[in-house]
Amino acid sequence: MILEKLEDIIVMKVGPHNDMSLDKIIESKNKEEIGNGVHYWGYSGVFCRPNRVQNFCKESILNGNSPKLVLIETKSSYNSNIGFINEYSDDNINYKKFKSPVQLQGAQFSFVAKNIREYDNFKLNDFVVVGGKNNGKVLREHLKFKVNKCFAKYNEDSNDEEIKVLVADLVEPYAVWLKE
Repeated sequence: MILEKLEDIIVMKVGPHNDMSLDKIIESKNKEEIGNGVHYWGYSGVFCRPNRVQNFCKESILNGNSPKLVLIETKSSYNSNIGFINEYSDDNINYKKFKSPVQLQGAQFSFVAKNIREYDNFKLNDFVVVGGKNNGKVLREHLKFKVNKCFAKYNEDSNDEEIKVLVADLVEPYAVWLKE
């Protein structure tokens, strides 16, 4: 088996939402991709604003890499307002309607991705954080706190246990603003 190489990634912790298991969420994302051609991972916060995500992904592509969204399972359940988001914008000015319904809970923004799949041999210590106060810190150290997403780049360490994660290809526009 040839393991795909991950270089420039955005990491996000994911888990159950409002009594919806991660497996059910993945199932809903696969259906979303059928209806929209892509699937959406909603989020909030200040660290991965869509314009920063778009710049990170464009730089990745200019450097010959393919940006990926790495989803690390957390067992923590999250409760928020369940609902469908009706509109999105890739520039926070012009909004468009989704082709088919997109279920996003309590999200201000969303990553835009395709082709979600399992990746069995991910090593947290093989990546360092890009940006913020933890710039250059090994990913394992960064994620042990209440941080739930960040930019990271490959920096082989190999002195780490392998974990199973989910990986999806980030696709243009990479991240969007959301509006109900």
